[in-house]
Amino acid sequence: MTKKFQIKEPCKQNWEEMQNVSDGKFCEVCTKKIWDLDRFSEKEIDEILEKEKSICGKISFLKPALSSVMLALTLTSATYIQAQTNIPGVENTYQKNITISGKLISRNNLKLNSGEISLVTLGKLYTAKADEEGNFTLTFPEKVLVKQNIIRIDYSVMGSNNKEFIDYTTSILQPNELLSKQNFEIEKQYTTIGAISLTDPQPPDYYFFDGKKVGKRKFERIRKEHPEYKYLAFYDKVTAKELSGKGFIKNLYLLYSR
Repeated sequence: MTKKFQIKEPCKQNWEEMQNVSDGKFCEVCTKKIWDLDRFSEKEIDEILEKEKSICGKISFLKPALSSVMLALTLTSATYIQAQTNIPGVENTYQKNITISGKLISRNNLKLNSGEISLVTLGKLYTAKADEEGNFTLTFPEKVLVKQNIIRIDYSVMGSNNKEFIDYTTSILQPNELLSKQNFEIEKQYTTIGAISLTDPQPPDYYFFDGKKVGKRKFERIRKEHPEYKYLAFYDKVTAKELSGKGFIKNLYLLYSR
């Protein structure tokens, strides 16, 4: 029977700077081998854990999409706008809005049929559609920025066989990365290293509707009754943990009414 495992307390050591050894790398700080668990199946990891009672390992998340289509996001500008709020019975106030303009580019020179870029928060989705050339303009309040921001791009491209391929990519960006004028690849690989522990019980899925946690049945009922609502699912632990704030989570499902 395959066991599930996780890294509860990630190590801060840099994987890339470690010395290569058989099936992994060697950490000079801990003076022990770090297993590269990306190389092994779950069954093989079970066998390793049977032989080695205590190991450290490396796990990667947000691996490149199956399409092998790498998108680059070019930020051409980032501007601050003072927006006035006019709510009856409430004193007028000003809030800072941020507008970023950029371009989605296929690094494989494939034609981008459609693209949509979103800043994802639990309570609200800030979205902009790209034009035929991949240009977009995305606006959101400055107050929604946090230390780690989730950017998701849903896109479709025309493959070499003239068939449309639909996929999405996710990236976690700090505010300075999001607002600076630079090119960066949306699809990244996030590496976590640390002591491996078996998980029992299994981590649960979480469901949120407009930022409020709901049960699975209610979530699915609302989604069925309102197919026009925006639905997102995140299956990688890095994004799910950052968005939900839950340290013990498997998958994250979001639904937005607006």
